Amino acid sequence: RASTRMFRGGLHALSRGIVNQVLQGIPEAGSSSIFGPACSSIFVRFASKKQGGSSSNGRDSAGRRLGIKKYGSEFVTHGNIIARQRGTKWHCGANCGIGVDHTIYALIDGRVHFTDAKNRHKPGKKVINVVPHDEWPHVLAQVQAKNVKSRVGPAKQQQQLQQSSE
Repeated sequence: RASTRMFRGGLHALSRGIVNQVLQGIPEAGSSSIFGPACSSIFVRFASKKQGGSSSNGRDSAGRRLGIKKYGSEFVTHGNIIARQRGTKWHCGANCGIGVDHTIYALIDGRVHFTDAKNRHKPGKKVINVVPHDEWPHVLAQVQAKNVKSRVGPAKQQQQLQQSSE
């Protein structure tokens, strides 16, 4: 008990003695209390490091891996995911199903075929279909014929007709 009291008092007395020695050289301190008015300006401690503020940025989520998974004329099997999307960027066509998160998947084995929407209320929308393997050559021939017509155009078609009739 005595040693504890002495330790506490001794440490306090030691610090008081050091403060008195420092204050003796300062004229403003005088002989008033040991912690005179000049002490407040001497022992003010400032932060040695600037505080880091919180940032409102710095968060990001991982990508959702949306988009086409199987492209046109690729083979798909029953249940393969063809496209993942938010909303209906692509619509579900023949032999395709659509999930609650708008994922389009194949209902049969076949090939993927993209077409434009025939519905006048959905202009510019694409429809995804799965064509069975036995029908694929017929569908491919139709698409190629349509592409040739669109490339040639009406003016060139008339020139070709006139040349063929001569």
